[in-house]
Parts: sequence; structure tokens; C-alpha cells
Amino acid sequence: MIEVTRIAIVGGGATGTLAALHLARAFPDGAAEIFLIEPGEAIGRGVAYSTDDPRHLLNVRVANMSAFADQPDHLLQWLQREASSRDFAGPMPFSFIPRGLYGAYLADLARELFARGAVRHVRGVCVDLVETGDSVTLKLATGQQIAANWAILATGNDPKPVLEGMPAVQPWTDGTFGELAPDEPILIVGSGLTMVDMALSLDRRGHRGKITALSHRGLVSLPHRPVKAFEVKAKDVPFGAELSELTAWVRRLALTVAEDGGDWRSAIDAMRPHTQRLWRAMSLVQKRRFLRHARTFWDVHRHRMAPEVEIQIVALRAMGRLEIVAGRIVRAEQGKNSITVAIALRGSDHVQLRDFARLINCTGLTDDPHRLDNPLLRALLARGAARVDSLGIGLDIDEDFALIDATSQRSKRVRAVGPLARAAFWECIAIPDIRMQCSDLAQMVAASAFQDRKRRSTPSNLARSMPTEIG
Repeated sequence: MIEVTRIAIVGGGATGTLAALHLARAFPDGAAEIFLIEPGEAIGRGVAYSTDDPRHLLNVRVANMSAFADQPDHLLQWLQREASSRDFAGPMPFSFIPRGLYGAYLADLARELFARGAVRHVRGVCVDLVETGDSVTLKLATGQQIAANWAILATGNDPKPVLEGMPAVQPWTDGTFGELAPDEPILIVGSGLTMVDMALSLDRRGHRGKITALSHRGLVSLPHRPVKAFEVKAKDVPFGAELSELTAWVRRLALTVAEDGGDWRSAIDAMRPHTQRLWRAMSLVQKRRFLRHARTFWDVHRHRMAPEVEIQIVALRAMGRLEIVAGRIVRAEQGKNSITVAIALRGSDHVQLRDFARLINCTGLTDDPHRLDNPLLRALLARGAARVDSLGIGLDIDEDFALIDATSQRSKRVRAVGPLARAAFWECIAIPDIRMQCSDLAQMVAASAFQDRKRRSTPSNLARSMPTEIG
């Protein structure tokens, strides 16, 4: 008799789907029962890959976006098989495909899991979970419950609250562009990759009014280029160094790489295998200094836009239809026909009063988990079953992805991966990082399940008592 390990994954976006894929690979057939809890019908897309705008491209090349790090050509092969039926040219490893197409790839992989019974999609909203001994009980909004040996929190990029006290709308919602005249001026708060997406979507919809993108530093993500690969060995990385010393080391590395025929992109890419360890080696003070002084500069170099996207953004700026402004909002007031915004320009005491038809909040992930609307996270935090990390930007978890509660106790059975874990690892919001997290977690869960079976000579009472059907 095979003892079955029951695993519940909360979240059916890219992070949850990758977790399911890697868990299904880690267990022999029939040894695991995996539930993917997601209220929507679509699996694998989440917010990031639900867009149907073909101008919204991945900001990572095809060669680095396989769901499986040990099968780097997996996505490329899928694209080549799908090229004729989906009416697009066969991609190359360096190409940047539409994000919606990547969502279709993940959705296709999820359908395969469901078809062979490796994973079950439970349509519902998880509102709480309680860990007791070697089990976790997950509670759904309908009143149903799921008993499992493990719970994986993989809720991805939860929607960020709107700008406090300001009449702003969120991107990716029905209200983002609704009832907007083609010539009306728009203010986008934030100048990162989400701003880029919004500007391209406005252009595609026929909007010809002025778009102003406002951020504290007025920096825009830099573009990708085909560059020479460069390797940095761990022994050469100054783990634990002061931020000023680390910054100087990165600059020297970029110069060294340039002398060898690459450019700064090669240097940043070479750091990627070491960034999580670099982050974990920083003191709390160093991390705070990084977030305050270096974060924006790192983001624009690290999270780059596709070359095709760069061409369109450069054209919009050259035509005067997109303006990037460094500054901050002092106040914003909703009038009868427009929103009046007072903007304090960076490095100046001057304040501009400007009218806009709409404010779109593109400031990225929330820096305060307490403000999220996710009912499960709110319940865990309120009950002390989870806590916010010392930086206040994510959940507090350890290096094995275990949730840490308000009393500093490490969870035995609850894990968090993807964007929820960014306070612990920082670089964990891109697919190449998430897939490695999911692979590592799947191996840990499978190894733990194997050890549990070895310790017990008979099937566990827990496994026998768990329901085969939900609620």
C-alpha cells in the first residue's frame, strides 16, 4: 500500500503552477495528491501573463524561461510545436515573446497535470489555514476544508492597494482605461516595467494624449542586448561587504567585463547566481540602505525591457507623447472633469499644478503585507501564525521557505515561495528564480515525505483519516 502525501498549493498563477509542476515531478506516480487552490478557471496566468496585448513582451529571453531549469529548451520546443497553430513565427532563444503566449505555455502544462490526475484544481478562495502536528487544515470561503500534510503559499503578486488618499486606479483592471477619451492627459505613477506596459496599451488603443510617468528618480528600465556571457565564481564575490564596497565591486566587474568584450549587462547577468546569497549575507542595516539608496538603480539594470519594447518607448518619448518626470506627488484632488495634481520636482522647491483625466498606480509590489487584501495572509498575520519580516516588505520565512510565526517559531508544514519570499531572498519574482525555488522546495518536501514513511511501519493515521473528497 502506497502512503500518499497530500499537498495543498494556494495560488494558481505562475508561481503556484510551477510549484505544482515540480512537486508532481518529485514524487513517484501515485505517491502524492496535490491540490491547486485557485478561484478562477484559468491556471498558470495570474496577473502577469493574463494580458492579451501582443506588445506586452517578456523581459527575459525565451532561453531562460523554461519551466524547468534542467530542460532549458522546454519552452522553445513548445513554441516551435505551437508556431503553426498559433500563427506566429518560430522564435529564437534570444527572442522575447508576448507574455500572454507564455501564459498559454504554463496553462498547457497545467492542463497536462490535470489530465493525468497528478494535480487537482480546487476552485475556491482559501481564507485561513491551521497547522496541527503533522497536518495542515486549509479553510475555504465556502466553508469547505482540505486536510493536507503540507501547505504551499504561492499567491504571487497580489494586487497593490491604490495610492493612499489619491483618486488613482490600478493597472490590469476594467477601470484602467474605461471611458477614456483619446486625447486626454494621463498620469502614471511609477516609471518601471508596468508603466511601460500601460503606455504601450494606451498607444495600441488609439490614445494620443500626453502620458506623464512620475517617479522619485525618473529612471526607466534599460534594454536588453545580445551580450557575451561572463561567469563570476562564488569565491570572487564579496559576500557580507558594506554596500559601498559592494557597489564599487560591481562597477569594477562591469569594467572588467567590458574589457573582455561584454558590457555591464554581462556583469549583472553574471551576478544572478549569487544575488540571493548576497542579499542573505547583508545585515538588516545594509538591506535598509540598499532599499533606500540602491534599489532603483539595481532594478533598472537588472529588470530590463525587450529591444522591441525599447523601440516603441523611445518613439513615444521622441514624439512628446510620453514624458518621464522625476518628482513626487504633493497632493491630488478630484475635480468635476479632471484630477488636479501638485507635483514637486526632484531637486527643486518648484511645485507644478497639472490636470489629468486619470491617475494609474504603477508603483510595483506593496511594501506592507498588512495592506494586502488577500484573506489568507490577513488571517495568518492577525492570528500570529505568520509575521512580516524586519524590513516590512514580505513574510518572514527561513532559508528553507518555512513560515515564521509571531513567536519566532518555524512552521513544520507551511512553506511560501515566489514574491511572498522576497524579504528573505530579494531576487525571487522572476520565473528563473521562482522555478529554482519550486524545484528546491519540491525536493525538500519529497525527501521529508520519504523520511516520514521510513519512520512509520504502517500507513499513518493522518493519511487514513484525510478525506478523499473536499467538504
